[in-house]
Amino acid sequence: MDNQYELLAPVFALILWTFVIFLIMAYGRVRFLKNPQDAAHTKNVKNVGPDWLERTVDNYNHLFEQPVAFYAVTISTAIINNFDSILIQLAWAFVFIRIIHSIVQLSINLVVLRFFLFVAGWMIIAFMAYSQLFM
Repeated sequence: MDNQYELLAPVFALILWTFVIFLIMAYGRVRFLKNPQDAAHTKNVKNVGPDWLERTVDNYNHLFEQPVAFYAVTISTAIINNFDSILIQLAWAFVFIRIIHSIVQLSINLVVLRFFLFVAGWMIIAFMAYSQLFM
């Protein structure tokens, strides 16, 4: 068994990455929204500001979708304390994939590549969960 911190470090790293995306989003919203009340409803802030701002907002939301399952399986695995270095490496791989997904979405926004990264992330989460149930 490895130390739980080694497995939880990727969780903390992804949380910090989400904070970085939040800062970029907040900067864009403050800079391009004339009235903060306009952000009361998502539909009111669509197409306000440059394309990178809308992609950043979308990416920020994406970081609260698939990663929630990653957080759940990783924290549960750390609590169960039934993991090895392979699961730690997979957890880091998931974080790396999410960071690459963010960079792709914020820059070239190639949907086919984002989808591939999304599927790869789910494969990692599924294997991590499977390892706790059946291995």
